[in-house]
Amino acid sequence: MRWLMAGHIDHYICENCHGIHLSELQELEGVLESRLFVEHEDAILTTEVEIRPTALLMLVADLGRLNMNYPSLKVFVDIVDDNLPRLIVADYLHTQAGMEQHQFQWIVQQTMMATQQLVQELAELGYLMQDEPQKSPSAVH
Repeated sequence: MRWLMAGHIDHYICENCHGIHLSELQELEGVLESRLFVEHEDAILTTEVEIRPTALLMLVADLGRLNMNYPSLKVFVDIVDDNLPRLIVADYLHTQAGMEQHQFQWIVQQTMMATQQLVQELAELGYLMQDEPQKSPSAVH
């Protein structure tokens, strides 16, 4: 937590999952949750993105390319019967051998930047479950 604060990375602790939520990523359109879980020997940064069901087939076909374009991230689809499909974006940090503050901050910032770029690309491809834009009523004269 101190390292995140020192790196000016906005975050908060969730009461339900005991994860450290990353505010900057959670504010992106289509992102459900973005969390950092710190364990004894590792840290996992995950972001869950809600996918349009009609885009699922195209997204699965595109997973190989996405994983190659974002080599520091692990990108995969999670489908649970009761929920809409989700894309999981993850990064794993080994901390057993030791990690210094500047290394941790750099890795988290790079992961966040790559995740933002990926979410933007997903939006441009039309894969994200987004709120429909409000259409202003046109006047009839």
